[in-house]
Amino acid sequence: KVIVNAAQEKSLAHLRVRRQRDLLRENPLAHWRIGQVSQETLPLDQQAAAIPEYEKAVSLSPNDYRFWMTLGTAQEQVGNPVQAELALKRAVALAPAYAYPHWYLGNLYLRNGRYDEAFTELRQASQADPEFMPQLFNLAWEIYSNDPEALKNAVGQSASARAYFALYLLGRKRVDDGLRLWNGLSNEEKRINKDTGEKMIANLIAELRYHDALQVWNDVMSDKFHMEVDRVFDGSFEEPVAYSSDTIFGWYVKSAPQMHIGIDPNKSHSGQRSLRLVFQVRTNIQDLNASQLIAVTPNKEYEFECYVATDKIETGSAPQIQILDANNGEALGTSAMAPSGTNDWKRIGFNFKTGDKTQAVMLKIVRFTCSNEDTPICPIFGSVWYDDFNLKRRN
Repeated sequence: KVIVNAAQEKSLAHLRVRRQRDLLRENPLAHWRIGQVSQETLPLDQQAAAIPEYEKAVSLSPNDYRFWMTLGTAQEQVGNPVQAELALKRAVALAPAYAYPHWYLGNLYLRNGRYDEAFTELRQASQADPEFMPQLFNLAWEIYSNDPEALKNAVGQSASARAYFALYLLGRKRVDDGLRLWNGLSNEEKRINKDTGEKMIANLIAELRYHDALQVWNDVMSDKFHMEVDRVFDGSFEEPVAYSSDTIFGWYVKSAPQMHIGIDPNKSHSGQRSLRLVFQVRTNIQDLNASQLIAVTPNKEYEFECYVATDKIETGSAPQIQILDANNGEALGTSAMAPSGTNDWKRIGFNFKTGDKTQAVMLKIVRFTCSNEDTPICPIFGSVWYDDFNLKRRN
């Protein structure tokens, strides 16, 4: 009886092994995986061993684009471009909205010099997955860098692609080409691509192209943020806008420890509002976090003015207004300190001249330290108001 049971168990085990083998033969994922392992482990001259496995996978599951895609890439790898194209076209037909089939087919065409067909597929891949966009631009640049029109055609005619390619050209130091491409967009297209425009602004500022940055800024921002060369934006603090680092050509205002800075709606030199700084500083403070980047004209003389009022200011170093060259941080002019004690509105101003390459200046409210070895602290108490900042070009 024991012998019979053992024989039966052996027979059942044999049947299970045969069944597993049969199931494996009919499992497309198993063949697909075997093909992948073959490609990963076999030498290059033996890569063809993966082809039958991929072919078996597609025969068992003819509507799975992944199997056709890997068959196509494997066929190209072993030197069969015709069969590779057929397989990759089938993958595209099965998954037309997916990026990878288009990307692999496009690269196949590219390597065979079929550029028009290649970029048609590569553009569709980048539209399906924006992560492919930089790679598309790199390939287009490599092939068409000396042919601007072909370059634009290769990346596509959609507004988002052209805007992003304009940014790409700026990164390649082709600033004028990038700006021409950007300026070919309609006003609505520019505003729709605001995020790309803001990245262009940062790029242009890094290149010290402040006038161009100002133009792109005006392209993407609403009318209330429209900026002009030689003009302080919202110099009277009347506009209901945010004073943050996002407002590149507007006021940047931020409170600091022991100091409050913000809009006062109840006190002004003109209009209804002014900028107020309230100090309760018992030690030291220098960075007052109030500034504005202003586009200006190179090699010109300017007259700056604003109005200041104070309440119970006590300090050895009150706030001042300073204008710096945005190119190098050089101080072009500095006002007198805000008066100590309590004072009604008083005009302060100074003249300055821009350099030959100065396209922008930084207007800042600053405070210089009055501490020294004998007196290591420089306290300040009281309130200061500023209003009606104005810039006049003198020549």
